[in-house]
Amino acid sequence: MKRWYVIVAVIVLLAGCGNRGEEVIEPAAPGENDEAASTVMFQEIDITADGEQFYIVGQAKTDGDAFFYRVEQDEETVQEEEMVDLEESDPDAFQQFEIMETFSEETLEQEEPPIVVMYGKDADNNEINPNYVPIDTEE
Repeated sequence: MKRWYVIVAVIVLLAGCGNRGEEVIEPAAPGENDEAASTVMFQEIDITADGEQFYIVGQAKTDGDAFFYRVEQDEETVQEEEMVDLEESDPDAFQQFEIMETFSEETLEQEEPPIVVMYGKDADNNEINPNYVPIDTEE
């Protein structure tokens, strides 16, 4: 009797999966969806905080020649978006970058640490591949 339940369940499942009518999903041709092709990757990130200043050095690889960052704290933007230009070289290689900023007294006095969000942008100006880097401001 249990076998019949399993057989009926499998038949119902297969019937439900095969009921697509005339709808055919075709794969996208290469290069057809280029707006999502932009990428940015980071590696070897080193963070140093010295009083009111912080330094971030590392390597980035992107399809473009720049990436963006902003500083957030407690889910609020402390510093608006800035762009970091990278040297124009091999797009398949990681390139060195350096970020140096100064915190305000108000930022340093907060309980939550500031977070640097580094990311790329696609053709529609949307953020892609965000990386969240907390900055330890306690001495």
